[in-house]
Amino acid sequence: MNQEVTRPILWNVPASFQVLLYGLLLALAAFYVYSAIRWYKLIRLGASENRFDRPLFRFFLALRDAVGQGNVIRESWGWMHYVMYVGFIGLLIGTTIVAINSDVRAFFRLFGFDLYFYFGDFYLLFKVAMDTFFIFLIVGTFAAAARRFFIRPQVLTQPAKEKLNENLENALGYWFAALMLALVALTGLMLEGARINANPPPFTEFAYLGRQLARAEKALGAGPTFHRYLWLVHMLLVYLLLFSFAFSKLRHIFLAPVNLYFRNLQPRGRLAPIKDFENAETFGISRVEQYTWKQLLDMASCLECGRCTINCPTVATGKALNPKHLIISQREHLLRQAPALLAAASSNGSTDASESEDMITQVATEPVIWGCTTCGWCEEGCPVGIEHIQRIVDMRRHLVLMESKFPQEATSAFRGIEVQGNPWGLDQAKRADWAKGLDIPIMADLEKLEEIDVLYWVGCAGSYDERNQKVSRAFAAVLKQAGVRFAILGPEETCTGDPARRLGNEYLYATVAAQNVETLNRYKPRRIVTTCPHCFHNLKNEYPDFGGNFEVVHEAEFLDELINSGRLRPSTEMRSRITYHDPCYMARHNGKWQGARRALGSIPGVTLNEVDQCRHRTFCCGAGGGGFWKEEHEGTRINQKRFEQLSQANPETLAVGCPFCMTMMEDAVKSRSLEDNMAVRDLAELICQSCGASLTK
Repeated sequence: MNQEVTRPILWNVPASFQVLLYGLLLALAAFYVYSAIRWYKLIRLGASENRFDRPLFRFFLALRDAVGQGNVIRESWGWMHYVMYVGFIGLLIGTTIVAINSDVRAFFRLFGFDLYFYFGDFYLLFKVAMDTFFIFLIVGTFAAAARRFFIRPQVLTQPAKEKLNENLENALGYWFAALMLALVALTGLMLEGARINANPPPFTEFAYLGRQLARAEKALGAGPTFHRYLWLVHMLLVYLLLFSFAFSKLRHIFLAPVNLYFRNLQPRGRLAPIKDFENAETFGISRVEQYTWKQLLDMASCLECGRCTINCPTVATGKALNPKHLIISQREHLLRQAPALLAAASSNGSTDASESEDMITQVATEPVIWGCTTCGWCEEGCPVGIEHIQRIVDMRRHLVLMESKFPQEATSAFRGIEVQGNPWGLDQAKRADWAKGLDIPIMADLEKLEEIDVLYWVGCAGSYDERNQKVSRAFAAVLKQAGVRFAILGPEETCTGDPARRLGNEYLYATVAAQNVETLNRYKPRRIVTTCPHCFHNLKNEYPDFGGNFEVVHEAEFLDELINSGRLRPSTEMRSRITYHDPCYMARHNGKWQGARRALGSIPGVTLNEVDQCRHRTFCCGAGGGGFWKEEHEGTRINQKRFEQLSQANPETLAVGCPFCMTMMEDAVKSRSLEDNMAVRDLAELICQSCGASLTK
């Protein structure tokens, strides 16, 4: 197409205006460097942590989630941010193209090259795209502003004012960001109309919206002068917007991609161990500078979007813990402490933790710290990769190991694990009593360990709790019917330590983990299968830190495997509406939910009814994070909230795949006297019944 299909660039802009903007560009660059150095120094206050492995994979994930915005648009209202984001990025790219064809072109022409492609078909398509991006930015900004300032859903609530600093960022809030984005978009469109009036093109442009504005502006007598000064106003607004990225809520545009790059690549919920108990002077976290640099980066990167609260059990049931408020409050605390911490770091090369404020009493409060069930929704929902669980458990570790402060109800669980190897404190020698008369071999009694294909890790609940002993017998019967050669550890099996670890007693956890790893390494099982997701998660994901690397399978995946291979054939019809409650430590922390559904779907006559809060969006039963061993003193009980959700599917049977979920759901059913209308059964029990496996001794 003819090169006349274009428009001149900066034709009506005085040199003084251009010089002003070049000066602002240099100031902007200097301001960005200053702000980057300031945040870098703050984040470097944190303890060291290696997040530099697998750089290409990290880059791919950051590109996918930062540029692709996949985690943003999952929620029904995420389209607002996505539309706003697409409009802003599109206009930024368009502005860059214009700069290349003007300023950069002039530079290349000094060397005999002409860099110019702002004409012909490309130019026409460019004008269509730019008008569209303007619309996207305007619609997205106004929709987001309406939601934040008028609809005001609960997820957008902020911490109490006394926890927020009196600084420019908090003073400007979100109204400034919304106003600036809207003004840049509106003046940009107006400028397009003014340019068409001031220098009418000799051809039909594709600026479909700009032409309409041109007619309106022409009626008001707008000409070249109007265009010239509107251009200056628009560009000054653009620069003010760009400057505000460093001191307003918009800073996440830069920090979020960085935080996504340094995300945790380990399974969600995997806790980092305390590496050196003997030489450490303090355990856990009580002061903000004791966090790692990544945990400080998390605070700086928070969008304040509230996605972490959407499916949070403590928020939904009126507890003190709000993961969004916790991150914001910790960030504000870091900023208050920053001058003293930076001064100490510059004077002696390290921060003096003893001089800073105690974060637990000043920021989090103990009800917040002990409220978490470690279900992982906050980390699943967060679009920028903030890791909440480790920071909460770190504070629990300090309270337990340094101050001996923890919920009174947890005392017996700690003592039981330490003395008898189970949180109930029952006789360790009776751990295998549930299997008496069932002809289940114990590993220590076997002469030929190679004849065993699977070690069945029963777990504490499956060994001692009367209701869950039935699940253990059902699962053992199914394994026998499938011809699986299996054995148990019996008295040599102890608690994996999960309750102790999640409640902050890392020393006790390390002790029992080392003991279990020693036992398992001695027998070298080919595979370990367990009915408990918490045992599964610890054995598979956390024991490698203690020298234990094992192939571990949960009952749901193992039963699905046996059915798929034809070794199990569910044949007895069970006409029942079943709703499956996904355990957090399987579905969310380990991304496994299909096996249970395939296994249930193999039972003739079963109708599987789902609720919205399932699979990776499952809702906690309230037992995780040591919650099973302490009381809920605030709001409503979490298991009651979960029961209400599951009841929406009108099930006749609630299927579970976790011994703690079993207890919590049965308690909810009994509290409403619904035992005759709704059964709570483990997946193994349902498969056992359909397969006709014997439960008798």
